[in-house]
Amino acid sequence: MHKLLKTIRTTVYLSMLPLCAYTIHSHAGADISCQPSTTLSNNQYTACDNLPVLSPANDNRVNILLLLSDKNLATLLAPKPTASLWNTEYSSVPFDVNSFTQRVENKSSSSGKSTSSAAYSYQEHCNSITTGLSDFTQQVKNDAHISASEKDILIKARSKLLECTAPLSLMRIDPNWSIYTRQYASYLNASIAFYNTNFSTATKIYALLTQVDQPWLKETAQYMLIRSNLNAAYQSGLAEYGDLDVNKINPVLLKDFFNSITQYFELYPNGRYVASARGLLRRGYWLNNQPDLLRHELAWQINHPQSKFYNLDMQNVAFEIDRHVFQTENLHKKKLEDPFFLVIYDLMQMRKPETKDDTVISWTELNAQKDSFKQQPELFQYLQANHLFFVQNKPQEALNYLPTENPKSISTYLQLSQAFLKGRILDKIEPQANAQRYWENLLGQTKTVYQRGLFELALYPHYLKQQNLEAFIGANAKIKQLSLQKSFIEQSANEYSLIKMVESSTANIAQKNLALYTLLNKSLVHQNFSLFNQAYRSLPTHAAQYKGYNSESTMLKNYPPLANFIWKGSVITPQLKCPELKLLGLQLSEKPQDLDLRLCLGEFFRSEQSWQINRLTATEKQHATVQGPIFKRGEVYKDIISTPSKSEIKAYALYRAIQCYAPAGDNECHDQDVAKTVRKRWFDELKRDYPNSTWAKSLKYYW
Repeated sequence: MHKLLKTIRTTVYLSMLPLCAYTIHSHAGADISCQPSTTLSNNQYTACDNLPVLSPANDNRVNILLLLSDKNLATLLAPKPTASLWNTEYSSVPFDVNSFTQRVENKSSSSGKSTSSAAYSYQEHCNSITTGLSDFTQQVKNDAHISASEKDILIKARSKLLECTAPLSLMRIDPNWSIYTRQYASYLNASIAFYNTNFSTATKIYALLTQVDQPWLKETAQYMLIRSNLNAAYQSGLAEYGDLDVNKINPVLLKDFFNSITQYFELYPNGRYVASARGLLRRGYWLNNQPDLLRHELAWQINHPQSKFYNLDMQNVAFEIDRHVFQTENLHKKKLEDPFFLVIYDLMQMRKPETKDDTVISWTELNAQKDSFKQQPELFQYLQANHLFFVQNKPQEALNYLPTENPKSISTYLQLSQAFLKGRILDKIEPQANAQRYWENLLGQTKTVYQRGLFELALYPHYLKQQNLEAFIGANAKIKQLSLQKSFIEQSANEYSLIKMVESSTANIAQKNLALYTLLNKSLVHQNFSLFNQAYRSLPTHAAQYKGYNSESTMLKNYPPLANFIWKGSVITPQLKCPELKLLGLQLSEKPQDLDLRLCLGEFFRSEQSWQINRLTATEKQHATVQGPIFKRGEVYKDIISTPSKSEIKAYALYRAIQCYAPAGDNECHDQDVAKTVRKRWFDELKRDYPNSTWAKSLKYYW
């Protein structure tokens, strides 16, 4: 305690010195939309496809929480199982950083309350507006100096303080109340001013209340002085649009904050708020641009979880460490003495550079840290293995820094990281069969959802290459994550695997329906009409009720919209009426080059019922999983335009060929782009040869 007070007193002096600004790392706080990938990340940063292993690709916050879990400070909760195959996005592995950090709890039940929270990370004053209600109520109820009627007045007044968004009215103090009631009422008014961000008024009232005799009011007011001074200092640094400019922070207010926290620790070394107050000290350090003191305090907290001063909140600490230690301009690697921070820094510096300013840690720089890891040699060797594998591309050498024996049991994330990296190396240097056996052996001994999900993800490319359908379906499927099953069916299964799944007695109804939906879509994209007709016969008799999310039945909401294929056709002209999709498929299988039928297929592709077609067409161009040439309705229009005869169908084709580029000039018909001069020629031909047609009259641009 004496050492801490000495540090704070030094800080009071330093708080009068000028402040320096810092900038945020390009990855921090990015607003992203994520979809899971089945590709194992290497060393390129990802916010969306993090793994439960210490990895350069992981977001810093993930690596921080994995290390905290190994220190028995954090409990990492597995995600809740997805309700259905069709509606699944993420399963357990990989995971996006935001959802992962929300599934964490403090492992130590003895930890003190923190004043930080994710919801109010930049509104510290709001944190206690609801949590302080019970403490105040209990104190008033237990105070024998206050009458029952006045207790009721105070408790009712405090119960109204629930929102931190709208201004709150001060409480009128009746001079006829007892002095004790008036003191509690004054405390409420100080708190109302505090929640109204009128910190100068709050500070004055709290300062007066530190002189009263009531023990709870006296100590709590002393504690609230800390918070009021802290928020006043923070408020002084807010710029025009609410962002913090540390250069504008009033150093006198910072000095007041450090003075008030020193006074609290001197008066109440074993007080009820010591853990929370020490947590606020860290805010003062980062507001005062003292990263060394902040880092030392965080390291102390991490290494003293049983202390009465322990105050780390696992819901927020990963963000705090990443933001205020690693995402700052004044981060100096030579000052990162604690192994905890060195691990995060080293992994961050092994990432694939994204800009010319990004640097990668050298082998020499890494090895210079060896003495810092005297107590954790395996952790340091793991870092060396990562550098050899990801940075130097020396997988065989990297293997020498990992445990020789394969693990019989995995109980920490470091052990999981070692086993996983070894498997990545084997995937690169060993025959595929050997690597697959390694992963399958690990899969057979998993204990947690994250372990199983990780090894399933590692096995996915092996089973995909083999088109091993049995690995994905049935009660004994090795791949149990719905996201991986869905990815296999939608993106990777070839037509033979899809047919087998549709006809399988082992696959469940969700798998069969998704396989059928995928098969029908892809067979049309590839103009594989015999395959389409074969699959169409497997549609359920009440397929029209399968409308996905729009289904009337709750059960059917969990299946893909097979009703999309119950297309009733359309009328293009009185001479050309497109048949229903079932009949169109049969006719195209007999006359696949018929221009009228192909035009009708284009009409289906344009309909709302084929919403997935455009996305599938683009992906199948990159990696075809079904046989047959890809259908490009733009080519159909060009073929009709090239015919010598004049007809309404040709007018319609001219109109549609131009509309492919509406409204921004980008071609959505998947054929080869044509120059604007060609579109101009089509436009002129339509206006000249078919002036009375609906299409000529409605078309105003050729984009």
